[in-house]
Amino acid sequence: MAYKLIKSRAVITGTEDRIVKKGLILIKDGIIERIGPREELGDLPEVPEIIDLTKYYLLPAMIDAHTHLSIVPGEGDQLAQLRLPATTSVLRSIPNLYRNLLSGVTTMRIMGQEHYIDIDLKKAIHEKQIQGPRLLVSGIGLVASNGHGAALTVTDGREEILKRARANLARGADFLKVFVTGGVSSAGRPLDFCGYSPEEVGTAVEEAQRVGTYVAAHAHGGRGVDLCIEHGVRTIEHGAFVTEAQLEQMIKKEMWLVGTFSILFHPEGIEKTDFQVPSIREKVLRARDAVAENFGKIIRSGVNLAVGTDSMHGMMGYELEYWVNFGASNAQAILAATRNASRACRIEDRVGTLEKGKLADFIAVSRNPLEDIRHLRQVEGVYKEGEKVSLLQ
Repeated sequence: MAYKLIKSRAVITGTEDRIVKKGLILIKDGIIERIGPREELGDLPEVPEIIDLTKYYLLPAMIDAHTHLSIVPGEGDQLAQLRLPATTSVLRSIPNLYRNLLSGVTTMRIMGQEHYIDIDLKKAIHEKQIQGPRLLVSGIGLVASNGHGAALTVTDGREEILKRARANLARGADFLKVFVTGGVSSAGRPLDFCGYSPEEVGTAVEEAQRVGTYVAAHAHGGRGVDLCIEHGVRTIEHGAFVTEAQLEQMIKKEMWLVGTFSILFHPEGIEKTDFQVPSIREKVLRARDAVAENFGKIIRSGVNLAVGTDSMHGMMGYELEYWVNFGASNAQAILAATRNASRACRIEDRVGTLEKGKLADFIAVSRNPLEDIRHLRQVEGVYKEGEKVSLLQ
């Protein structure tokens, strides 16, 4: 058994508001065995490796609960990016994985990729062929022929939904992704367009639940969100136009809303290139207005919230700044990227907080992000299962 002892300036555990000053983390084989101030840890075993991080605040590594691998929004035409050959898509994905990892993200939930590259890259990371965050994967997204997200593969009708869902799950998908409404980054249908029928949405949910997993749905608002609520979708992705009545139903059903803002607001997002397309520019501006007006209400509603970058790789720190700008406290923003994100993704038994029995995934920052969320822009150290991440090795 290999022990490590981590010394800190303070530990933000993600389990409560208080900070453990001069907190220690005892790690055994990548798992947290004890955590707390020295006086609470009792007799310690012989520790061959002591890591001095007493200049830093430590907190749980972040979870990007909504992203893709090969997409770079600032390059424009995201659907064309998804249509690239499998080898090209894999090569594009690897530097994106590195950017995310070095920014403090050790877990990513992947919201649909062609060619099943997400499943292949998950295996490569698990087998340590390449470095990257651990991946939760959905395989090929389920999208109607006339829906947002239609790249190479489309899925229409109950029978095709069944086949695609089962193929994804057979290949190793952790959950299913369904594109239910229109989207911002495509020039076609409006945001409130609903591409799937109640029967189709219900079929996807039924197939997921049959094997003990769930459906995540791209849904901005309107009738599409109603279908997700009615048929048991677990997570609503984006949700800029969710109404108070819909929020009430989501709270009753313990659903999750995953916010994604930097792709809308950051100059390296959609506006960098796709603003040249009038219909996309119009939808981006409309979504910005909706987020600015609605997200404070969404936070105050008490609905379950998690955060994703939607392919703004390495920008989780900026993502959380937008959350704070729209009304979240620093603590709420951090929890959306750690504890709450783990719950949304059903991995709270492994990551998301720093406590006994969890994987030793944590980050080090030189200043307290509970005082200023901008301190998460500069992550000084990333540890995954107790090992410091270094891409130079």
